[in-house]
Amino acid sequence: MINIKDHSAKATVSLLASKISNILISYHVAVAVNPKTESLAARYLVDGQTHYNDASTKLFHFIDDQEQIRPDFYDELVSMFGDVAELKEAVKSGQETRNEIIYATSTGYPSVFKKPNESLARECQLSLGLIWAALDMKRNDGELIPFVEQALRTANMVITELKKK
Repeated sequence: MINIKDHSAKATVSLLASKISNILISYHVAVAVNPKTESLAARYLVDGQTHYNDASTKLFHFIDDQEQIRPDFYDELVSMFGDVAELKEAVKSGQETRNEIIYATSTGYPSVFKKPNESLARECQLSLGLIWAALDMKRNDGELIPFVEQALRTANMVITELKKK
């Protein structure tokens, strides 16, 4: 249901990926290739304990107070911004920034990032996360992954909110 040709949809997915990436930072997630199995392995920290597992988006998901998997994380996302209006403004700002970076204008080609080191690190982190998710979805073809379902539902909820006037 996400139109990849829709600029606000792309900005929404980018914003979600960024926020999820920031959440995962607190778990000190690291991904590497396991040379024995030639598969991705993940290391992460939960409650001060280090865990090792096959790298999978199945490791992460949002849960409610009763430890049940939530259908989405829209409320958590909105709370990161304070309210829906601020969330919508962040998506709009992200869309405008993305367009400034990617597309040439009547004044020429885009200039470099204002903070290249931070921007490059962010883009690499997001790209690796999205590649990891894509590989994981392919590896688990036909299987529903709670985290991916939550992300897609949340993205669709944000996109629906953006279309409201």
